[in-house]
Amino acid sequence: MSDENKMRRPYAPRMSPHQTYEEINSYVVFWGLFFSVLFALAVGYLCLKIGQTVDAFAPVSVLAMGMAVLFHRRNAFPETVHIQAIASAGTNIIGGAMFILPALYILNIEDVSFLEMAIPIVLGGVLGVFLATVFRRYFCEEMDGVYPFPSGSAAAEVLESDEGSKAHIMLVSGAVALVYDFVLNSLGWWQELLTTTTFHWGQVLADKYKLVFSLDNDAALLGIGYFTGLRYAAIIAAGSFFSWLVCIPVAYYLGGDHTMVVGGETMLLANAPVDAVFSQYVRHIGIGMLAMSGIIGLLSMSGVVVRVVKRAVADLFSKGASSSGMLLRTQQDLPMTQIVFGSLLMTILFAVFFHVMCAESLTQTIIAFVLVMLFALMLSVVGISSIAFTGNEPVSGMTIFMIIVSAVVMGGAGMAGKTGIIAILMMAAFLCATLAVSGNFMSELKVAYITGATPKKMQQWQLVSIVLAGVVSVGVVFLMHHAYGFTGEGALAAPPWPLYMAGAFFAVLLWMMKIPPLAFALGSYLPMGINTPVLVGGLISYFVSHSSDDAKVNAKRLSEGNTVASGFVAGGAIGSLISAVLHIAGIDWFAKAWAASPAATFAGIVAYFVFCIFLYAMAKRAVK
Repeated sequence: MSDENKMRRPYAPRMSPHQTYEEINSYVVFWGLFFSVLFALAVGYLCLKIGQTVDAFAPVSVLAMGMAVLFHRRNAFPETVHIQAIASAGTNIIGGAMFILPALYILNIEDVSFLEMAIPIVLGGVLGVFLATVFRRYFCEEMDGVYPFPSGSAAAEVLESDEGSKAHIMLVSGAVALVYDFVLNSLGWWQELLTTTTFHWGQVLADKYKLVFSLDNDAALLGIGYFTGLRYAAIIAAGSFFSWLVCIPVAYYLGGDHTMVVGGETMLLANAPVDAVFSQYVRHIGIGMLAMSGIIGLLSMSGVVVRVVKRAVADLFSKGASSSGMLLRTQQDLPMTQIVFGSLLMTILFAVFFHVMCAESLTQTIIAFVLVMLFALMLSVVGISSIAFTGNEPVSGMTIFMIIVSAVVMGGAGMAGKTGIIAILMMAAFLCATLAVSGNFMSELKVAYITGATPKKMQQWQLVSIVLAGVVSVGVVFLMHHAYGFTGEGALAAPPWPLYMAGAFFAVLLWMMKIPPLAFALGSYLPMGINTPVLVGGLISYFVSHSSDDAKVNAKRLSEGNTVASGFVAGGAIGSLISAVLHIAGIDWFAKAWAASPAATFAGIVAYFVFCIFLYAMAKRAVK
């Protein structure tokens, strides 16, 4: 079946579009904002302290469903959907703060105030909500059968499993995943990253031929892969294999006499570790692909942009009844005039902030305004599409690309020294917050579409929560600096333009061959260990959907597998959170020596195989 025929699937959400529900009340607002602040603090601390992030949807959904039982809520389902949506802002916004702002302290720039750090984060986060709202109808409704939205689908499955047999399956699979990931991360009984370099023969392959294969056997990644499906999982994995099995050996062959810096030590590329060659060189080919994919995506969505503009103009000059009154409840968004003017206002306010804080001339401000506006629009499409395909968003790669381009352009406009560094970091913080929020919030809007929640209400309260969580996330950076301090190393000596251009060229070739360039680019950019479990999950979903000669049985089994995979995502996230809390508390039960041995890798292979069989067997139990 072609993508065109699968764009719209039968739509029967749990909350009927033809009925009204009490979706927002004081109970929802209080607990949503409470969890938003709580997870902004907790996940922000985890990110800076141990380099680990956790999505809020799983623990918040479980907590909200538990509270609904405890408080005997009669309106539990609509309330739970919106509580977790409001709370998601706590983790959606942290990218801009955690990825960018510590660089100020690393570079010994300590005269930037709390307010000056918070302004670009909050403005960028609000812009991200508006941009997600602009494209909601296209990604969530019109292309429903094309984009799998693995994270959003998993979240919706968790929320809808609050009763009946589905709840039992979710509890069992979630408990299994929780224990599995807890053992993986806290005890180390088996190796998490299964890699060929653990073995002697694999090390020989790496040393002699620069070939490495790896797989992260995290429970959530397998569940995400199941939702992604085989087609896109295979394209993503192909991009990863292209980077690791083609580009890296070629880089060693052609550039072995090139010098590079690894861990502060200068060495020949021929003697550098494979991971270092990937991160410093090959990964930038993927960044070039991502950037060109954004341009291709915008061009291919030109019709959507035209429709958005027409809607905005129609709303602006309409004197009659609001057009939203003729829409079903599940199709209502914020008024297009508010979205367009709000987006422009956020960008203009950032330009004013930039002019007062950083710019030395009006020309520099205008250039910065144009850059952030173009990058926000182009890269938001990349981020949203990435979330729609894989549940992952390459925020760091897109921000690196923006920093390098902006540094060159703003440097040409006369910005230099400490002021230039602050200017580029403020632009990066604004853009990074925009990208992180637009992609992740689109996943929440997909949850609204699947469950039948009102997107307009979700958008309104996401704006409130983003502002609150943005301020809190900057506070975490501020406090962590004064409590612990930050250290770090410099970036690349020069922009790798040839690598970006090569990636852009590959993206155009893929588009000409009718291969989705963004999915391939994601695989090229992300580590192989993250991509291979997505392929495994996609394969399992394919085998489940072809396990019978009866199409109805296959559909039932695929749906049953979705519930199990959702349990994996939720349970894995909670297990990882528990492990992170124990790590911070100084409780160390991890068997380091055993985990580094080949025996632990064998144990990991066996455990992962059993885990995959469990997913397949649980799904295949279903009958018509």
